Amino acid sequence: MNSSSSNFFNDLSRALLNVPDSPVSRLILGWHASCIISHDGRTGVGFVPDSRIEPHTSRPIHTQSLLTSTLKELAGLYVSPFPQEFAAASAACSLLIPFHDEGGQYLDAVMTCASGDKVAVLGYERELAPFMREWGWRSAFFDDRYAGRQDCFPQEEFSRAVREAEWVWLSPEAIRDRWLLSTQRILREKKGCFLQGPGLPAVIDAFAELGVTHLVVPLGDDGAKIEAHISAGGSAWLCGALRWRVYECCGG
Repeated sequence: MNSSSSNFFNDLSRALLNVPDSPVSRLILGWHASCIISHDGRTGVGFVPDSRIEPHTSRPIHTQSLLTSTLKELAGLYVSPFPQEFAAASAACSLLIPFHDEGGQYLDAVMTCASGDKVAVLGYERELAPFMREWGWRSAFFDDRYAGRQDCFPQEEFSRAVREAEWVWLSPEAIRDRWLLSTQRILREKKGCFLQGPGLPAVIDAFAELGVTHLVVPLGDDGAKIEAHISAGGSAWLCGALRWRVYECCGG
């Protein structure tokens, strides 16, 4: 890993040292999100990479290892590029180092900051694209799955588009594939960078060091409804038990 990667994961490791561990009661890896419930009843929601881009596979021994791990052991897999491990780890990290309503703002209250500006968006989400248009963003999406649709282009063009855009919007995939961990110089030249959850731990200063200025995350207290939605293959964007908030990163 480069120094930026090391710094970020070291900051995350230090933050995890200061929180209590717990056994895992249930772990759900859904189609569009993951969910973890701790033995003491807390719930975390994580990010599941798209299986249409990278086929998901598992091995019995590997799966058993996940199911017998504690929350902190799963959170340590946040460095993993493998979909199954990252999905579990991101849910564990969001549970152990959670965001709270204090300090967060509603999406619509914040997103006008990029109105009229060019925004390069890595990944196309059907649920999110209409909101971006309503916010007045001049969004260009980069996603090989949907290239050719309105305002959607091949993913290989994203790096060029970032240089031309005024804002950047990233999914947690940018952590898993290390894109975010090697681009601070580029991001600091922009007006701002949004990093979207789910599956983000509240290590705000660590994200700010990477050039992220805004974190977009879901919050929810009704673990049973969240678990049921994700277990049925639902998206975090369409879960009525989750409310989305935006947090500004100081120093970003």
